[in-house]
Amino acid sequence: MKGTIVKCLEGLILEKFGAPTWKQILTTSGMPESSFFTTTTNVPDADVVKMIGATATVLKITGEQAMEAFGEYWSTKYAPSIYEVYFAKAKTAREFLMSLDGVHVAMTKNAGAQPPRFTYKWTHERELVMTYSSARGLVALMPGLIRGVGKYYRETVDVTVTGNDVKIQFTR
Repeated sequence: MKGTIVKCLEGLILEKFGAPTWKQILTTSGMPESSFFTTTTNVPDADVVKMIGATATVLKITGEQAMEAFGEYWSTKYAPSIYEVYFAKAKTAREFLMSLDGVHVAMTKNAGAQPPRFTYKWTHERELVMTYSSARGLVALMPGLIRGVGKYYRETVDVTVTGNDVKIQFTR
């Protein structure tokens, strides 16, 4: 996985909890507290999963709460700051989510990037099913990421996951 995911997690923790907490998360996940990541660093998927688990442990929250916090931070702060052009093109959460597979196609042009892919199916005027496809199996991150997209565009979305299908209800 690209280091940008870890940089986002690090940014979230540093901003909300400080450097000592980030160091504790690193050591709890089995990494040296002096570990340094860049956005282009290749980080083993298992290490990223361990860091998310360690975040939950250190903060004394559930894994779901850790993924939700990561997703919201990614979609409201981190990603808009480094992928600003993609966020600026869309005027609504719906538009942005419908462009997400294209964004990921563009990102795969970078050597070593393997983001998830999506297919879309509208089941109702206000209900979209995004089917997540990735060998990583990190579909559990999607609800927080999508709710974060909703917050970014000042909209409320309800998200449920069944298997690799992510159902989004646009309530506004």
